[in-house]
Amino acid sequence: MDTDLLVTAAREVREFAKNGLSDDSPSRRLRLLERSPVLRGLPPVQEAGSESGAQFVYLVQAIVDAIDEIDRTVSPLTATSSVTHISGGAREAQALRALFGLTDQTRIRTWRVRQEAAANSLNVSWEHFRRDTQESLLRSLCECILRAALEDGQQPFNLRSLAPGLSVFATQKDIEALIVDYIHETRPQSAVMLELSTATIGPILRALRDSGARIRLLAANPERSSYGWQRARINKSLIDLLRIDFRDYDALSIRLYSVPPSLRGRNIGELITVGWYTHRDNKRLEILDPASNEVWGHDNIVVAGRSSEEHGAMVSKWFHREFERLWLHRSTREETASKRILGLPE
Repeated sequence: MDTDLLVTAAREVREFAKNGLSDDSPSRRLRLLERSPVLRGLPPVQEAGSESGAQFVYLVQAIVDAIDEIDRTVSPLTATSSVTHISGGAREAQALRALFGLTDQTRIRTWRVRQEAAANSLNVSWEHFRRDTQESLLRSLCECILRAALEDGQQPFNLRSLAPGLSVFATQKDIEALIVDYIHETRPQSAVMLELSTATIGPILRALRDSGARIRLLAANPERSSYGWQRARINKSLIDLLRIDFRDYDALSIRLYSVPPSLRGRNIGELITVGWYTHRDNKRLEILDPASNEVWGHDNIVVAGRSSEEHGAMVSKWFHREFERLWLHRSTREETASKRILGLPE
């Protein structure tokens, strides 16, 4: 891996560590991102869209994921020894969690206190940690972050690469271009979509609008969301969608569901794609804080196929069954009430 890139990334991530991954100030978030061109340019961060708040959260998640990956690293000595002890990777992860304020003892503490806790995790003095250990620890973290970003940075498939049967894609980003190309080529007349929000699917929705497709869209009700920063993101993306991109478009029907998000899917023409939402722990918050439970879906796998083929038809039938159940669920708000929730003209 490029040494200069690693050094630069480590310098950038150090500022996030000093900040304790706190996002209490929008101006501080933006300032950190503006001073971190390498980290901000990573594919997992760019998938958040242009909003600095979402970019910050996606970057924090990349940092937390990398620390967890380091924690899973077991040294050869540990793997072959019959003596139970903490592996090197686990000690590094423990020190990094303390440094970033991800433990009960270091959350919302000063930089010096977090450095001391990290030093204690590695059984070294604060002075030794600050002078000799901290930089190498942050470089190890950045190497893990950059490696994961490179692995996720796959090139999107095109429609012709979708083999008979079902295909699996690593992330939502990997299939976005396929869907947009498919819409432009076939101009489908209908689309059924189940999403958490519309923050990252603008290209797909605009392509459907340009094709004149009739769209049925289910999105999460922001009033019933306890997912912290995501509540505002859901609300803003839906309002922007209806006020700007689809202001005079009569072929869009939208309802807001209130059950916990679990399934995401799209049946556009004969193209069927399904994926899942999974729940993650926001370790920056206390465990009893409802907002500590976050829903993520952009980096979960996607299964795709054609409803005109055997296996794709099975997926399509199942997806439509679950979509209709949710569309008609007694807690789902019908279109007039949904627009009222978003503060839009009914």
